[in-house]
Amino acid sequence: MTDTGITFPHGTLSDAAQLAADAPPRSFASFAVRPLKPPPGQDILPIVYFAVRCASCDNDAFHIGSYPMAAAGPSVGSDVPPEEAPPCPPHRLRCAGCGGVGSIFDPATDGYDGILCGGRSYQKGEREVFTGGAFNLHVTAVYNIGLPELQDLAAQAGGGVKPSDLFDWFNIFGTPVGDDEFFQADYECA
Repeated sequence: MTDTGITFPHGTLSDAAQLAADAPPRSFASFAVRPLKPPPGQDILPIVYFAVRCASCDNDAFHIGSYPMAAAGPSVGSDVPPEEAPPCPPHRLRCAGCGGVGSIFDPATDGYDGILCGGRSYQKGEREVFTGGAFNLHVTAVYNIGLPELQDLAAQAGGGVKPSDLFDWFNIFGTPVGDDEFFQADYECA
């Protein structure tokens, strides 16, 4: 099955992924997310895909915010400006319709490492940059730990932590609304 340029795996959601589909991670709470059911297949899938919409105006196009690292260019003395450097987290989304902004992923506070391990160190630049073009978005949460262990870890973490908050991999997939290139960012969170 293909939806906005992404090929989804075939199979059945694992217990942990199904729980996340039913009760999405709290890091997605600023948005209206809809879990996408995978096409039927034999595999047990630890991943759940979510389509993202604005919670305020129901728009489905966003500018993606990140903190890109400026990097040395090909010749001495030249630099790649942040707008052209690879994106780094945290990521926020700005609705292309109403302009509302919300956080979708911060490795310091979201996912297994962010919640249970005090954050994961991903490099980031000094200032936030939003994409010039807008994108239709899908985000994923991956659960490589069984549901009983996730439930135990969530209970130990306290503070309203849900098992679905403890994903161990996060992806953003952006299909351009205009002429931009496809956007993808992947992060290990455990």
